[in-house]
Amino acid sequence: MLYILILLAFLADRFSKLWAVNYLAEYGTTRFNALFTLRETYNRGIAFGLFQGVGPIVGWLTILVVLGLFVYVHTLPVNMRLMRWGLALVIGGALGNLLDRVTVGQVLDFIESPLRPGIFNVADVMINLGMILTLVGAIWQSSVTGSVD
Repeated sequence: MLYILILLAFLADRFSKLWAVNYLAEYGTTRFNALFTLRETYNRGIAFGLFQGVGPIVGWLTILVVLGLFVYVHTLPVNMRLMRWGLALVIGGALGNLLDRVTVGQVLDFIESPLRPGIFNVADVMINLGMILTLVGAIWQSSVTGSVD
């Protein structure tokens, strides 16, 4: 299940970026409703545009974090499903953005919403959703066992 979630998160990001590039090339910036605008922008840093211009360090740090999470998720007991699923989404999203960094040196962001600062992409959604699941799983595990081991 872990590998399926990683792959699904990664593919959702890849296909959404492919669709966005083609859509925006044809129609340009588009406001769909009060909640979503599609706008093409590129980010050389990390979340919220932090650390712009630090070069390949962001890519290398992403690789280290993904490897660390990959090892960590395999140390979690199988019954810690929410944490495992959450980390799988984080890994899949991080791999999607990493592929952008490695292939074009920057990450395509295209979703703008007043509900969240900045412009983001599906990989960012996967990472945030994964962090929420991981946190909920850790809190739930802690309430059941008294620790998050």
